[in-house]
Amino acid sequence: MRALALALALLVSAASARASDFTRNAVGTSGSEFLSQDLGARGIAMGGAYSAVTNDSNSIYWNPAGLTRVPRLSASVMYTRYVAGVSYQSANVAGRINDTTVVAGGWRYRDVGSIDQTTIDGNTVGTFTPRDYVLEGSFAQSILDLSDSEMDVTMGVTARAIHSDYVAKADGYGGDLGIQTRFYTAEYAYDLSFVARNMGVGQKFDQIRNTMPFEARLGAAMSPIKPLTLSLDAIMPASNIIHGAVGMEYASDITRDIRGAVRAGYNSLTTDSLGVASGITFGLGLKVGDFSFDYAFVPMGVLGSDTHRLSISFNLPAKVSRRYRER
Repeated sequence: MRALALALALLVSAASARASDFTRNAVGTSGSEFLSQDLGARGIAMGGAYSAVTNDSNSIYWNPAGLTRVPRLSASVMYTRYVAGVSYQSANVAGRINDTTVVAGGWRYRDVGSIDQTTIDGNTVGTFTPRDYVLEGSFAQSILDLSDSEMDVTMGVTARAIHSDYVAKADGYGGDLGIQTRFYTAEYAYDLSFVARNMGVGQKFDQIRNTMPFEARLGAAMSPIKPLTLSLDAIMPASNIIHGAVGMEYASDITRDIRGAVRAGYNSLTTDSLGVASGITFGLGLKVGDFSFDYAFVPMGVLGSDTHRLSISFNLPAKVSRRYRER
């Protein structure tokens, strides 16, 4: 209850910041919007309904509390090619340091490509290549004082530094707070989550310092049958409308060392602007030993250029004693 109260207090505080927040009128009022570009093909394929599901090094983006589900070591890289030649890459690594604590670090890079530089009179004076860099670190902890036989509570924080190199340069600093709770008392165990993302000091290119693209998320997930995971996120970005996302994953063993997954989702953010089809996502996953290969397809609606996301991750399982393996 204390964790939930803290989450609600953060949400209320953010919602009261400006009257125009969380509406279409707020579009374009925040800077550093590249921070809201999703990471990890698994979560993207599930429509972004992932804050209560995340359990690997990509939790550094989705919900830092999910890092507590890393058994020993998790690492991932992603490559994305957007419309108009924009590329986006990321790399994350997370490691467990004791029974209750996991730490992680990550790096993101966006390259917009070459753009003509023009004067106020419309004369071309050359070209420039906008680039954005993000360096971040996370700390996640199982909260034993709030956990018992009926539920597990975990919390995590992420701190990040942002640097953008356009014609001018600017830096910013921010962070996230996340909570995950698993309940065992219902017929099916389920997870609830809260994330407050992109709080901090925005970038200043000239005389005005931009606000950060704050976003709050409430998430839920459950597995009604073992191979199937269903998820739901309510997403509240300060610089856009409140919207929702739903996702599903069906994962099953193919052989002893190979596991396949089919994923799909829907995110309602761009329904009005890019059409209903733009919110549909789907993807595939293949786990071979400790390596996972994930793919997500994201249509761009009326923009006419679909995007493909590829992720590769390495997840080292928990240590198993020799005696246990023999049994």
